[in-house]
Amino acid sequence: MLQEPAEQLRQAKVDGGAFLLPPRLLLRLSGADAFRYLNGQITRDLGRMAAGHALQACILTPKGKLCAPLLIWRENDDLIVESAPSLEETLIARLERYIVADDVSVVVESEHSKSPTIHLFGKLAESEPWLSADGIRVDRVGIPGLDLNEDFPGVASLAMLDPLVIEALRIERAIPIWGSELSEETLPPEAGLDRTHIDYDRGCYPGQEVISRLKSIGRVNRLLSLLTAPGKTTLASGHEIITEEGTVGSITSVAPQLTGADQAVLVYALASIKRNAAEGNSPLFALDPLTGGKTPLSILQVTGS
Repeated sequence: MLQEPAEQLRQAKVDGGAFLLPPRLLLRLSGADAFRYLNGQITRDLGRMAAGHALQACILTPKGKLCAPLLIWRENDDLIVESAPSLEETLIARLERYIVADDVSVVVESEHSKSPTIHLFGKLAESEPWLSADGIRVDRVGIPGLDLNEDFPGVASLAMLDPLVIEALRIERAIPIWGSELSEETLPPEAGLDRTHIDYDRGCYPGQEVISRLKSIGRVNRLLSLLTAPGKTTLASGHEIITEEGTVGSITSVAPQLTGADQAVLVYALASIKRNAAEGNSPLFALDPLTGGKTPLSILQVTGS
């Protein structure tokens, strides 16, 4: 019998679980210069990518703003780059922009030609037979996990977690995604991506000077923060966050309220907030644009740097 989402969430926090990956943009980079070329475009050192593991990285504009968050791994002699489906046109254009005489091709990898991909995480992924399985090791929900094709022996028999459960986990663990917390106006440190997606001790790439300057002598003005509000609120993405001094940010994501889970007591949300408000002591409220009502907010974690 399929468990209710609230019980799935509780169990997933303890034992981990498995879920079907949603649609993704997958690009295949091939050619003798593919590794060197991509390494010169991203915020991580591909030389540190372990076999069978995916590497988190960003690709930036020369001004240090985000073009796309990436997951990268090897497949035979090629590199696979994963990002948000809505970024297909802009990411391909960005990757191809600096190819001059390099032996590099960038093509879209069709997911329809492959078996669906299942992600296992937590204690489940650390137990046999999955611990020894030949898949891609990757962190998708804030803890180490494993990607396997659905046709891998035994995977199809696993119970899949409800997508609402995965969204609740994402938000509670303050994991930003494109279209909600991340956009073309985002500087990686604003969303805490400097902790997971940037190697500061590596060589030059587009936007590197801005990122290094922010670390050494500057700081960003907005911070991604994990907030909580009393249960059964009307909190929603896009709601302004205010203090007695005015608007200081907005809600970017709200965790599904799963009856019987922690969300019945507290609602979790992510928000982009001005640094002085995120680091200060002034009371925060979410403003409902329809009713004018104010929901009190508490900062549980500041993720931006």
